[in-house]
Amino acid sequence: MDAERYAAIKASVENLYALTGSGQWDAVEAQLTDDFRIVEADSLPFGGVYEGKDALQRLYTKVFGFWEDPSLDVKDMTVSENNVVVLLSVHATSRYNGERLEMPLCEVMHLRDGKFSGITPYYFDTVAIARATGALTEA
Repeated sequence: MDAERYAAIKASVENLYALTGSGQWDAVEAQLTDDFRIVEADSLPFGGVYEGKDALQRLYTKVFGFWEDPSLDVKDMTVSENNVVVLLSVHATSRYNGERLEMPLCEVMHLRDGKFSGITPYYFDTVAIARATGALTEA
């Protein structure tokens, strides 16, 4: 992959995060394929499969409903022809118990024909998320 294509893909990912974070959903949807798909771990309170151009908005609204002051800190990014692996840290305060969460996250963004066709997130500790959101309580 040449440096120009790498830079363009990296800029597209950064732009997608910025648009999502500022709620510019029409602009987000313009960057997604019609069959866009996100698969979240079933053990998460927002687990499941989200499909379609509005999938990211539906998931984002659901996920961040559990948190106050959520933010993502991009640490690194690796780009290939059809995928981008983004290493992040999630920072948020639980609306359920006030716990401050800081957790590593890896998102694999899938590319097709210059658009995003999906995202597969990998959280470091889904149990910590479930506890912080009240989906899992200790006996």
